[in-house]
Formats: sequence, structure tokens, C-alpha cells
Amino acid sequence: MRLDIASLSMAILWNIIFISVVFVMEKKKAYTSRKGIQIILIFYLLGVIRMLFPVDFQPSIGIPISKGVFPVVNNVLGLEEHSFLGVDFNIANGIVIFWSAIAIILMLRYFTEYRQMHRLFQKCSVIDEMCEPVIEQIKLKKKIKKKISVYRNSAIAIPCAEGIFRLNIYLPKCEYSEEELYYILLHECTHFANGDLYIKWLTQICRCLCWWNPLVYKMQDMLEKNLEIRCDLTVTENLEQIEQITYLETIVKALKNIEKKNNSGILYGVQLTNRNGKELKERFEIIYKNRKNKTKKSQKMKCLAMFLIMMIFSYVIMITPAYYPAEEEIITGEGIEEMTTKNTYILKEGEKYYTIHKSEIRGKIEKEELSSEEVKEI
Repeated sequence: MRLDIASLSMAILWNIIFISVVFVMEKKKAYTSRKGIQIILIFYLLGVIRMLFPVDFQPSIGIPISKGVFPVVNNVLGLEEHSFLGVDFNIANGIVIFWSAIAIILMLRYFTEYRQMHRLFQKCSVIDEMCEPVIEQIKLKKKIKKKISVYRNSAIAIPCAEGIFRLNIYLPKCEYSEEELYYILLHECTHFANGDLYIKWLTQICRCLCWWNPLVYKMQDMLEKNLEIRCDLTVTENLEQIEQITYLETIVKALKNIEKKNNSGILYGVQLTNRNGKELKERFEIIYKNRKNKTKKSQKMKCLAMFLIMMIFSYVIMITPAYYPAEEEIITGEGIEEMTTKNTYILKEGEKYYTIHKSEIRGKIEKEELSSEEVKEI
């Protein structure tokens, strides 16, 4: 396992490929089922994880490219060395340093803002002990072991959830019936059970790492919508039709509360709904179309298998630049043999390098020491 310019370039390439697949799938109506949304999230997570772990595993399958701009760019950025104040460097190293510095600054800013927002919400919220019996009932149903605290906050207009290690649900100071309160808490707890908070954190880290990629910023709203649709489908898959209608009415009531206040919720968590009426209508249509569909265990296993296969595939396929000598530079004649990757390799012993060549004609092995200039050029 190694981290270098080539492995980082492959991570960027796969990140762009996976996110582009998400955009294509998002436009297809066939992927508006829960299974389809799971596949969309899988490709998005593949792109995120590929950027978080931009390493090169060995052995891998190399695809040599000798034509086009790729070898030229690799030569200019990664092979040509420059000197400044006695320090040798190449352009690629400078780009990585600049990129990393910006990414670190953005991540530090995000974590700082999150802590400030969390403290502000804690300071302005009052714990709602009346919700504890309902929460315990839902936790048992969703098999959630972590403690979940429910707060009332007059500054927010919509129920929302946040937290990684300590899970919190914030409710506006509105009057809800027992049934409405149950569906609201069930919705937010489903976000916890689905791991949506962790996905959002990975998204933010990826956004900080890929601050130069406009596709990542555009993915933010798309991801929010798909997480909400998946949560709706998870909540309603075991409900009767009348219960589904009540659940949808609860979402509509929450949407009306947004119109009364400018603040729509929390910036670093997940919300029950949003301001976009078109997206809300789309959520309702998807719930209606999939009201009889339930997620089978075999479907989850297929999605997991697909995730693992695609992840492994992205690490074992490597595009590498290839450089071949010009035909006029190739010397041929009697007694001259061609040195290829099949009969020649480079061996390092201590601080010295050697070329090891096995003659196919004479059947003997030749060992020749390389000079430091030749090693540097290679």
C-alpha cells in the first residue's frame, strides 16, 4: 500500500466517475424506489471513500497509456524537477501541499462551526422528558442502543436531529398530537438507524477535500433529498395505508410551520422536510408507488456485495503513463538484444541499483550496476 501522485490521481478520477454515475442515475425514474436510492447512495459513498483513502494497493492491474496528454502532463507535473532556494521539488508536490492546506483549513472551520452550533442549540433548548417513553419504544423497534435526548427549542421551525456520539432530536415549541409526535420521533430515529448522520459527515469531509470540484457541491442537495426519501420509505414500509396518510399529513403540518419562521432548522443535522414543494410532492409520489414494497434481506446483501465489488475494482485498476523510445533511437543489429519488462527488471541492493537481464538466446543472467544519473532518469 502506498500513497503517491499516481494513486492520488486515480482517487480523483474514480471520485469523478462515481459522482458522475450518481448524476446519470438521478435522472432515471427507475431509481426512485428504495432499492434504486440505495444504489445511488452506494455510488456516492464509493466516491467519498475513494477520496478519503487515496492509496494504491499491490498487486494491481496497470493500464499503460503512452499516447495523448496523460504521459505529457505526468512528465511536466511529476517528473520534471525544479529547484528553489536549494530545495528540489516538482509541480505535483506543490499542488498537493496547496490542496492539503486548503482542505485542512476548511475542515477545521467546519468542525469549529459545528461545535458552536451544537453549544448554541444546547444552550437554547430545554429537555423534553415527556418524550422519553416514546423514544424508548422506538429505540427498541429500531434496535438503537445509544441514548437519544429530545429537546424543545423555540428558535427552530422544524424537527431535526444531530449528533454522532450523542444523539439529539430538537423539536420546535409546537403542539403535536400523540400520533404526530410518534411519527416525528420515528422519522428522526430512522435517520439514526440508517446511519444518515454519518453519511452527512463523510459528505462534509469529502466536500472539504474536493473543494475544487463543483460536482461535489451540487451533490449536497441531491444527497439531502435521497436521504429523506430513503427515510420516508423505511418508515412507511411497515405502515398500513391509513397510517401512511397520517405520516404524510404530519410532514405537511411541519412544512406549514416553516412558513411562519425564517429559520428552517439545523445546519449540521437532518431535517424532517424542506421548503421545496416540488421535492415534497416527489417524496409523496415515491411513497405511494412503493407503499407495498418491502426491503428484503437479499436486496441488502446484493447492495453490499455490489459496494464491495466496485470498491475493490477501483483499487485494483490503475492507469499508468507509459514512455517508449522513438523508433530512430532504437539500435538493432547482430548480437543486440531487446530489453523488455518480460526479460529485464531493476534490483535494489542497499543503496545500489542493478539491471537484471536474462538472455533468451544464451540462457544466462547478466547483472549491471546503474549509475546515479541513470537511476534518477528512470
